[in-house]
Amino acid sequence: MASPKTCLGLKRAEKSSSLSDLLLEAPSEWLDKPLLRSRKTNGEWQQWSRIKVQQGVLRVAAWLESQGIKSGDRVGILGHNCPEWLIADFAILRIGAVTVPAYFTDSPEAVRYVFDDAGCSLLLVEEGAQEAKLDGYDKPMVVFHGETDSLAAIASDEAWDGQLQTPCPTRDDLATLIYTSGTTGHPKGVMLTHGNLLSDVWAGLGGVPVFPDDIFLSFLPVSHAFERTVGHFLPMACGSEIAYAEDVTTLMRDMPEVQPTVMISVPRLYEKIYAGVHAKMEASVVKRFLFEQAQSLGMQRFELRKKGENLHGLKARVWKLLDGVVNAKLRAKMGGKLRIFVSGGAALSPRIANFLLAADITVLPGYGLSESSPVLTVNIEENIKPASVGPALPGVELKLTEDGELLAKGAMIMRGYWQKDAETKEVLDENGWLHTGDIVEIDDDGYVFIVDRKKEIMVLSSGENVPPALVEQHLTHDPCIEQAMVVGEGRAWLAALLIVNEEQLRVRWRGKKRALPDNWREDKALHSWLLKRIRHESHDLASYMQIRKLLVVSEEWTQLNGCLTPTLKLKRRHIRALHEEEIHAFYVSSESK
Repeated sequence: MASPKTCLGLKRAEKSSSLSDLLLEAPSEWLDKPLLRSRKTNGEWQQWSRIKVQQGVLRVAAWLESQGIKSGDRVGILGHNCPEWLIADFAILRIGAVTVPAYFTDSPEAVRYVFDDAGCSLLLVEEGAQEAKLDGYDKPMVVFHGETDSLAAIASDEAWDGQLQTPCPTRDDLATLIYTSGTTGHPKGVMLTHGNLLSDVWAGLGGVPVFPDDIFLSFLPVSHAFERTVGHFLPMACGSEIAYAEDVTTLMRDMPEVQPTVMISVPRLYEKIYAGVHAKMEASVVKRFLFEQAQSLGMQRFELRKKGENLHGLKARVWKLLDGVVNAKLRAKMGGKLRIFVSGGAALSPRIANFLLAADITVLPGYGLSESSPVLTVNIEENIKPASVGPALPGVELKLTEDGELLAKGAMIMRGYWQKDAETKEVLDENGWLHTGDIVEIDDDGYVFIVDRKKEIMVLSSGENVPPALVEQHLTHDPCIEQAMVVGEGRAWLAALLIVNEEQLRVRWRGKKRALPDNWREDKALHSWLLKRIRHESHDLASYMQIRKLLVVSEEWTQLNGCLTPTLKLKRRHIRALHEEEIHAFYVSSESK
């Protein structure tokens, strides 16, 4: 565990009265130190000092006051990660208002639902495509950038320098509503206080120390609870620098330029790295042999070092050679200075964790929920168990129900769901225990191993939450589709298993007088036609909820064949088991690209 002597952020997170203190109340030696970094339009990196960011936050806070925004009012933010996003968030928090972030990947309908449900008084929106999602929307709106009347212009306008009238909020005040998907398709606003988030920052630093000379490379949406706490508030507590990747597709270009020391990611990034390395190995027998030897020795070295030992003799010399030839190139592509990868948002495959650890790249799988601010567990660097999500962080209590469901308790647990008392009572009991909905096992060292999901929400490798029932409802609106089941847990995208109405299919696809071909269930033209119809029907769903591939199943799902419950719900695990090989085949070729 880290200690206050080695990680100043621990003490700051513990003593701060509000989240805005993490930025505005900082040691004087940090004021001129780079805090933020982002790309300008010419491609060059621009740095922002802490004092410049502080000034911007206070000016925007004063402007918000002038617009009548008061403590407890909700203010929406919609846009990609950038300095203006951070400035907006901390300005809102400083005056005791409530930040309501929406995902920039969401559809216009989903974005508007979030802002309407929260009752936002004002919206701060990235110009262009994000602004277009709110065309005709009747809420006051300010764009991020522009010469006048924009967030950036306000942040640099000295006319807004002066004393704020609003007192600082307290740890008990509501800080943010983070909307998380529900099984009905209507997301719920998770109410997190300043104290909830500060407690989780403190807990996280108790497991993973972070220092003023660390550099974070931010690419997960800040609207995501994981990035917001661990990649936004936590480095602010520690005096670390945050660099904003231009886009997830630019990471392999950005990492060597930024040379990050800490990165927060969902498993999809690690999967891409793994797949890319393996694709290159397939082209050369020699490269594959060297890689396999480096991995084998690397894992031996990893296991020995957990015991305080190391490789010796010939193995040590061979490892040093292979590490320079194989692993050093991979680490260089990541900037060469990476100290820690923290993985969360979805389960990281132990195979991929082992691949990174064997290459001397430290990855710490963790676990949490938006409802817990979000991190509850994370692997400890000195004792990583790749198949686990680590032990409870300091201040987190865990216990299991009789059926193995994980319950959590601590100062980071949410206040409840916004204006949804019944839903709150379903997951938060009278003793303050959060029912996570996940079935787990806990070993003798307190390390948590995820076994299964009790709730039906699927988590993609990108960390996006998908309510399968909502997607399936859209699919079965089509008269050609009788039954549907979505798959994709832990994967990069969704596929669907379908039971179709053959007569409707024949008439609509082939015409009344044309029969279906013998192999129609595998027909590529049919699959393309069905996908086109599905996309039209589900156009209002977020991009990550769109179906990429189909399997047309021959046997109807019934109670008799064990595929439906007595109340006619899908027995998902059973259906997946019946089609395990076909589902696996969906993803094998795509994930190596």
